[in-house]
Parts: sequence; structure tokens; C-alpha cells
Amino acid sequence: MNILGVDVSKDTLDCCLLIQNEPYYHKFSNNDNGFIELLKLYEAFKVTCVGFEATGNYHKKLEKYLYDNGVNPYILQPLKVSNYIKSLNIHGKTDKTDSYGIAMFLLKNDLREYLSFPTRDYFKPILTSLNLLDKQIQQNKNLLHSIDLYPETSDLLDELKDVNKYLTITKDRLEKKAIKLLYSKCPEAKEIKNEIAGVGDKLLLYLIPYLYDNFDKFTLKEINAFFGLNPVSFSSGSSVHKRDKLSHKGDKSVLKMLYMSSVSAVRNNAILKEKYNRLKSNGKHSKVALMAIMSHLLRAIVIKLSQKTKREIKK
Repeated sequence: MNILGVDVSKDTLDCCLLIQNEPYYHKFSNNDNGFIELLKLYEAFKVTCVGFEATGNYHKKLEKYLYDNGVNPYILQPLKVSNYIKSLNIHGKTDKTDSYGIAMFLLKNDLREYLSFPTRDYFKPILTSLNLLDKQIQQNKNLLHSIDLYPETSDLLDELKDVNKYLTITKDRLEKKAIKLLYSKCPEAKEIKNEIAGVGDKLLLYLIPYLYDNFDKFTLKEINAFFGLNPVSFSSGSSVHKRDKLSHKGDKSVLKMLYMSSVSAVRNNAILKEKYNRLKSNGKHSKVALMAIMSHLLRAIVIKLSQKTKREIKK
């Protein structure tokens, strides 16, 4: 396994290439020419993984360049890398020794928490804007109800109605453009929508950016847990034995879209409708049955994404 650790500074990229645990050092400029040379090194030695610390803005261009060329680097936390390098008892501190420490960190640690998510990061400000618009629209609706109590405030009521109308139009426009952008950057998403009844544009807009880059690094069970669809037990000794509940620790917007899509899927997807009715006939509460449909829908989307991208899910 060949590993490439990169110490990123303002002007240079100090690299340590581990080949069968033996270090080989290279130095490139932190610019487009340096990125090209680093990629050549990566490809020539069939590097298994490459990583570097999050260094403010210095690492961002390198991260984007690598991702645009099919390489997904690990973005490491500087404090954890620093503590690890101290444990190696390396004498002195130079860019060269730092690159070696980074390479050893990549070799010895579970790296999944350091995966980069460029697709998620790309869509994050768009989705945040949509969520903020949603909140503003709801807040305005609440204000409308309050102001409507007093006849002398009718002029204000009309103004607020206009504001809400404009916010709704803006949100709808942004949502349509975001969906178009999603299908442009992640074309597999549109195929998934056409193949799974009950899956719509909004669910994919919120879900696919989280999955697209690294779903193949996790098991289906881990993905379920990531979105808060894993059961959590509550027990202590012989006296406390509460019913298992879902953790609900995932992104609230994704969970909301999964819930709404599951309600639609129970009506429009024959397989999921049969499963929902079977769970209900076996005595499951309707909410529990719907949670099972949410989990099923999530797994179905991940499996389809795996098939479309030809990337296997971790077993």
C-alpha cells in the first residue's frame, strides 16, 4: 500500500511517499504546476491514499484540483496529527518531518472521519439558504396570524402577505435551479428518481450530496445510523427496559424529506405499500412502520447509487 502525506504551506507542498513503509521525499510549488507534478507522482506510484491537514485556505485549491481529477483526499485535523507526530518521538520539526508524520498517520489510523465531501460542501450553502427561506416563510405566517387579531393593523397585514409571497417565489426558483444543478453534477440521481417510485427531486437534493462522494466507505447499517435511522436501546440493570427508539441524530432536513417521501412511497410504490401494510397487520404502530419505510427507502437509494456509479458498498 503506497501512501502520500502532504504538508501544505503557503508556497510549497512537501510530500512524503511511503512505499512499503519506506519514506521518499518530494517537494513541489503550491500552485497549478505543483499540483500537476503531485498528481503525476500519485499516478506513477499508484498511491492508495493521499492526505493533508486542513490549513485554512492553503489546502483548498489542492483539494479541489485533486477531486476534479478523480482523487478524493483525506483532510486531517491539525491537532490530532500534531499529537500523533509527538508520539513518534521525531526530533526537530520541519516541513519534511511533518510530511512523514502525516503519511504515518494515514497508514496507522481509521481515516473515515477525515474523508472530504466536496459535493456536500458544494451544495451546503444552497441547502442552508433554502432552509433559512423556509424558516422565514413560517415565521411570517405566524406573524400574520398575530397581526390579524387587530383590525387597525390591516395595512401591515397586506405588506407581510406580499413579503411572504416574494419569499415563496424566491425559494421555489432557488429550489428548481438547485435540482437542475444536482442532476448536472450527479446525473445518476435523475436515473434513481425515475426508477424508485416515491423518490422525488427534493429528497434527492438533500440526500445525494451527503452520499455521493463516500457512500462506498460505509456499510448500509452505518449509513442508516449516520442519518439517525438506527435503533437506540435504553436499559439499566433489571428494572429499566424501555422500548428501542430511533436515534434521530441525522440531518433534520434529510429526515424530514425522507419522512415525506415515505408517506408518498406507501401510496405509490407497490413493494413499500405491501411492506407497510404487513408491518401494520403484525401489530406495529403506524409511525414505527413508516420509520421502517424510511430506512428501506434510504437503503434502496444507496444500492441504486452503487449500481449507477459502479462503486461497491462496504460489506
